[in-house]
Amino acid sequence: MKRLTLIITALLLLVTGISAHAAEEPPTLTAVSFNGAKIDGDFSPDIRDYTVTLDNPETPPTLESYSQSGSAELFVTYELDAARHQTGVLITLSFDGGSTQYRFKYSNPAYDSTSANNLLKDIECSLCEVYPEINDSLTNYRLYIPSDMTELNIHTVTKDINAVCEFPQSIILSADQEPVLTLTVTAANGETRAYTLQVKRLDKTSGQIKAELKNGKNSILRSELLVLSPVFFAAVISAVIGLAVVIITLGILKRRTVKAEDAEEFSFFE
Repeated sequence: MKRLTLIITALLLLVTGISAHAAEEPPTLTAVSFNGAKIDGDFSPDIRDYTVTLDNPETPPTLESYSQSGSAELFVTYELDAARHQTGVLITLSFDGGSTQYRFKYSNPAYDSTSANNLLKDIECSLCEVYPEINDSLTNYRLYIPSDMTELNIHTVTKDINAVCEFPQSIILSADQEPVLTLTVTAANGETRAYTLQVKRLDKTSGQIKAELKNGKNSILRSELLVLSPVFFAAVISAVIGLAVVIITLGILKRRTVKAEDAEEFSFFE
């Protein structure tokens, strides 16, 4: 009987140890893909260093899709060498108690010290959204953030692998603060281009936005996008003009139908 009790106790301890070990397993990437680059070989959650082949050796890639095990926030940064050349992508899964990192080094970058390309390709910020989408003609944008956010983690992607964007990756905000941020992109030949981001707080908390994204929402703006869109402004302007035309028309018709004298009143000239 004692022997059976000892065996059961040992099995319980073993199961408990396995469960505890499983619970301590850090979050990992289970799949990942990039726009503008392909991973050389197969991806495995246990392997942390890879090389990627760029579709265009002068254009950096952006994150296309990913999946992960465990609960963690994902951050994408771009690594530079001593000459300020972009050398690869670093993906970090940040969680309570630590982080898991995966490196994707470029296998075929084309560095050109005479390049004048100083355009931004993308701005990445966890739980935030830039409006409108980054394009070549605009330099002024809005950055929408949760109402309770106090730290911005912003990462920029230039259109040219030779360009560099000088900007702090982490910015501390006070409650309700909505600053205007300036980003400067410097081309390989030294030419610069300045971008501004007007920070705007949404009426949703970080927890609410996380829940929306978890449920498949691909935009944290949702209804706000309709109000911000040019189509919405055009519709509002058209409605105002239409209403003004109706009011003017009714006024003209009313003036034409008002009688100048009473039907029973004799005219002075008669």
